[in-house]
Amino acid sequence: MSTPTQQPGPSPVPPVPRPGTTRVTGATVLGGGAAISALTFVGAPWWVVAIAVVLAIVTPGAILFVQAVVPQDSEHKRDLWLALIRFLERRRRRRRTGRNGQ
Repeated sequence: MSTPTQQPGPSPVPPVPRPGTTRVTGATVLGGGAAISALTFVGAPWWVVAIAVVLAIVTPGAILFVQAVVPQDSEHKRDLWLALIRFLERRRRRRRTGRNGQ
């Protein structure tokens, strides 16, 4: 009795990346794991390995957070930077006037 062979269907098309997106997170995670393995292999002190582990966990999370929070359109990014600069200027002025008034 022979088993029927299944004919391959069309290959799935990978999703088209959005403009402006990067694939830094995957490289960061792999790089962190490789660095931790290398440090452990050469017999680095435990605190060096612990710092590497923390950085390997925090860095990809920070990258994902920034990519999720920062707008992808350049016009919106510009507006975000302008708002941040204005906020910092207002805060600087308040601090300066607060110190002079005392």
